[in-house]
Amino acid sequence: MAKAKKQEALSVSRLINEVLVAQLSIPFLQIVNDTTFSKYTGSKRPDILISEFEYDGENDEQYIKNLVAYAEAKDDCKINDKEWKDALKQGKIKAPKLGLPYFIITNCKTTYFYNAKTLKQLTLNGNPIREFQTIDIYRLIKNKLTQNPDLDTINTNVDSISTISEAIFNKKLWELAGVYRGINFKDNVQKIDFTVGFVALEYFEEKEEIDGNKDASKVYWSNCNDENSEKVKNNLSGYISRLEDETTFKEFKNVMEVVRVAISGDGKNKPLIKVDEVKQIYSIIDSMKPLHGTGFDLFGAVYEMFASSKEKKDFGEYFTRRHYTHIFSKLLLQNEDIYNENKEFSIIDPACGTGGFLTESFKVLLNNYDKNGTLTDAAREFLSKRCFYGVDVRDENISRTRLNMFLVGDGHTHMYTDNSLKPTRQGISVLNKKYQYVITNPPYGSGTIKATTDTLSTNRTEIAFICKVIDLLKIGGKACIITPDGVLENPSYKKLRWEILEKCDIYAIVSLPKFAFAPYTKEKTYALFVKKRSSTITQIQNKPIWMYIIDNDGLANSDKRFPTKLRNNRNGWMHDEISGWVSTDGAEMPGILEKRWLTFDDSASGSTWIDEKGITQTARKGGNIDINLIKSDNYNTLLPEYYLRPYSPHYISEAEFNDELKKIDDEMRMLLNEIS
Repeated sequence: MAKAKKQEALSVSRLINEVLVAQLSIPFLQIVNDTTFSKYTGSKRPDILISEFEYDGENDEQYIKNLVAYAEAKDDCKINDKEWKDALKQGKIKAPKLGLPYFIITNCKTTYFYNAKTLKQLTLNGNPIREFQTIDIYRLIKNKLTQNPDLDTINTNVDSISTISEAIFNKKLWELAGVYRGINFKDNVQKIDFTVGFVALEYFEEKEEIDGNKDASKVYWSNCNDENSEKVKNNLSGYISRLEDETTFKEFKNVMEVVRVAISGDGKNKPLIKVDEVKQIYSIIDSMKPLHGTGFDLFGAVYEMFASSKEKKDFGEYFTRRHYTHIFSKLLLQNEDIYNENKEFSIIDPACGTGGFLTESFKVLLNNYDKNGTLTDAAREFLSKRCFYGVDVRDENISRTRLNMFLVGDGHTHMYTDNSLKPTRQGISVLNKKYQYVITNPPYGSGTIKATTDTLSTNRTEIAFICKVIDLLKIGGKACIITPDGVLENPSYKKLRWEILEKCDIYAIVSLPKFAFAPYTKEKTYALFVKKRSSTITQIQNKPIWMYIIDNDGLANSDKRFPTKLRNNRNGWMHDEISGWVSTDGAEMPGILEKRWLTFDDSASGSTWIDEKGITQTARKGGNIDINLIKSDNYNTLLPEYYLRPYSPHYISEAEFNDELKKIDDEMRMLLNEIS
């Protein structure tokens, strides 16, 4: 018994350190393990407590009054066995005494959340919660159940929350990485496609269940499990063969084939992966579910985990970080809050990469329609079949885009391989249409195709794509284009900027941090929001342009790009102007950029904020820039920094210059003397 207790303590300690602290960024001192709080629970010790306050050994009342989560941990027991049922009894007794309307039970592998009053399992956005979550989730659950103690379904629209948090998904990827160490993958691309393909096999069953199409006579993911490793491998191989014949899934044959060949061989070569490893991989991916409604780009998460630094740099031309794809999709589509069958529209990304902007746009519209009560069958059909279009020059990217769209809920029908600047294949008809919305992060640099503009002759790809985006828009249509700084400030592009102002209203320009896309690229980038005017109106834009500078996006402003996680005393982000959040009393709050969108102006006094290092900064961040100011500039510059934070050079006198020169000369002579 003592040995079992010691093992349980070790498992709980690992759970706290490796999951709650390392993966979910809950401060270690806010977590208490196996400690007596006799005033509240007598001699019965809660296994894990999480509070808003750090515990110093004496502030019992403050710590308990601000609890957000309590868990009973039973190492290695089975769900609903004797030990699990005992934990249920303990939870029902202790949770009310601790002032919490819910509790958690974990065997350190699988975790369930329960309503303390009804003992019903809790779901988040319709999905059972099977893993520990971020502190935002705990606040949200506590707030919702305090208002309605009989509730067992928690719904949220907060951007930063999903049923399986990205941190938990990454934890599972780390488990896979441990298995992969013994597998001789040809390269990281094979490893990435293998992982994505394996995950897709699980998701297909989920989708069939959600759509009500699951056929009990057919083999599915869950039927592949078996105690015998060889049978697991054979079952999976058969499952893949069936899916490759299915009309609803056969277009993903290439990624499924990567899995099938790796586990079964191709007739000439032996399987790459041993049967025991196949079973391990199956078990890890099975523990990820449910995957429906994940709040992030699945392919992007896998790529971030397994790609090398060089591959990430090479991949940068068609990969956009999820927190940017989401907020810019949300801002572009903010007026599409209800579904109207008489006003259907279409969205295209002409350089879609792996589909980050399209998947986020799908989720934004789905959420908007659901929130406003218009997510009907007709609305779902519209989103799935008629709304989304994507084109990319790489076949493998289109396969990944289709899969990403399929995973997020569908909308993968109109994805084509072609060159949007010079279509020759399937994309021709798609690129001859006009669209209400265009959203894209096109490649940058010198290309082989001239931009379609009379104002200059250039093969710069970013300029060619801006011209293409404007051409793709309907009159009154809107676009969001990620573009490098040269487009907005290079003197030789003055006439191009004037042309854009003649054809469109530029209604917003958002400056992104220098390292926004590091390590893929360190080029300074901007989000350009335009609305197309009628071609018969060639007068220069007469409306002001709202400009804004994002200083912090939640990640370190360096190549490493790790989360910085600074919060204020209401739990709001101090370093992140993009993400939504949940306050300490459980209220759902929009992100700073969304809240300030098109209205914020600090021209009177500037703004003060705390940077990622906790240092106070003061400068202008946003406001409306009069179009006459832009027209009067010699080069029609459109950089937000140029107007919001003009650079004032510091000039020195000739004497000061000579002094500095003498210092350098003296230092050089000293170094030369030391060498000689």
